[in-house]
Amino acid sequence: MMDSPSIGSQDESVYPTPNSSILLDFDGSVCKRLITHDFSQHEVVPLIEAIFSSQDEVKMIGYLRGDDAQTFIDVIDEALDLPGLSSRLRRKCLSVLCKICGRQALLPRSLQIPLCYDRSDTPLYQGGYADVWKGEHRGRPVAVKALRVYSTSDFDKITSRFCKEVVTWKTLHHPNVLPLLGVTMGKNHFAMASEWMVNGNINEFIRANRDTNRFELLKGVVRGLIYMHGQAMIHGDLKGANILIDKNYHARLADFGLLTVVSDPTNPTTSGSSAKGGTTRWMSPELLDPDQFGIKDSRATKESDCYALGMVVYEVLSGRAPFTPLKDIIVMRKVIEGDRPERPDGPEGTWFTDDLWRTLNLCWEAQRGSRPGIGVVLECLERVSGIWKPTPPQVCEDVEMDEDDWDLTTVSDSSGTVS
Repeated sequence: MMDSPSIGSQDESVYPTPNSSILLDFDGSVCKRLITHDFSQHEVVPLIEAIFSSQDEVKMIGYLRGDDAQTFIDVIDEALDLPGLSSRLRRKCLSVLCKICGRQALLPRSLQIPLCYDRSDTPLYQGGYADVWKGEHRGRPVAVKALRVYSTSDFDKITSRFCKEVVTWKTLHHPNVLPLLGVTMGKNHFAMASEWMVNGNINEFIRANRDTNRFELLKGVVRGLIYMHGQAMIHGDLKGANILIDKNYHARLADFGLLTVVSDPTNPTTSGSSAKGGTTRWMSPELLDPDQFGIKDSRATKESDCYALGMVVYEVLSGRAPFTPLKDIIVMRKVIEGDRPERPDGPEGTWFTDDLWRTLNLCWEAQRGSRPGIGVVLECLERVSGIWKPTPPQVCEDVEMDEDDWDLTTVSDSSGTVS
């Protein structure tokens, strides 16, 4: 009897496909119907339900390769948008889709777009782990972010992580989350296209529009984060530079998920300017020094997102990055030792009510289990925005900052700034 690989297995051996001459010891007939398109449209959801209800069918998924795997990926990808798909079944579809895309280094055809920018040009922005161009897709301006790959030694691992993350990003639909338009993937080349944000990031927007309602923008940020967490997705790099403002003046979360691609210790694309791929002054203490907090897995969590959210609120309302003007190495030490930003005074301090400041300090608790749920932050912002009409503070323009403090992953030109 032949053992079949489980979905998500790292074994990359070649296994028989449903069309192979090797006799399989299980049925998998429903899965075969999907990849041969032997079904009508109204049968798709029942067939998918049948696949995930049978061990034989799930085994068959593990054997799919090449064109069979691509067809299965495309059918499941299309099914994710069907109205008859229950939330339970949708989660199963997404989970399997991420695993098979990662394992096979394949993406749904719906995500694949032709190269929409000129790689021979100089990037508009060169960040710690990616370069950004302004391109065009279907007559619309787009932002194209290309990961920088220096070595092919871990190319398979990078490709697997990249495929998983962009598939997850594609499924996110929320007015406060930046949508993914498409992906170009080739040899040593990973590029993602998203809508060009003409109003730049949230920091640039408030500098140009000092009388804007910052609380409303921040509430959009929190709503987007609540949605992401509800989809079992962590942002992992939340900061003002990664919050864009669309043409309708809504805050849009960007640059999420890619830290799982770029922050792996074996990944040559990891930026040396940030700790574990994040941006130091927005990172929670357990991410900066996992050993001190008894944490073996130093990946970002909902709790570390909460900590970063507190820093974003501070950043947007004060008009400056957390711990300005300290250098990153000093910030790391201070945060690990328990220091947090001081409450602003003067004109900019008028934004920070006692209620809000208490909530921010809860977000900044050293022990991640003591931090509140993101909904608590939204409730506080609702209360504060309903009773307080502060005078917009003057933004400090002459503070000495590190190169990566404000715009690690953004690009500016005369027509806008994008992530």
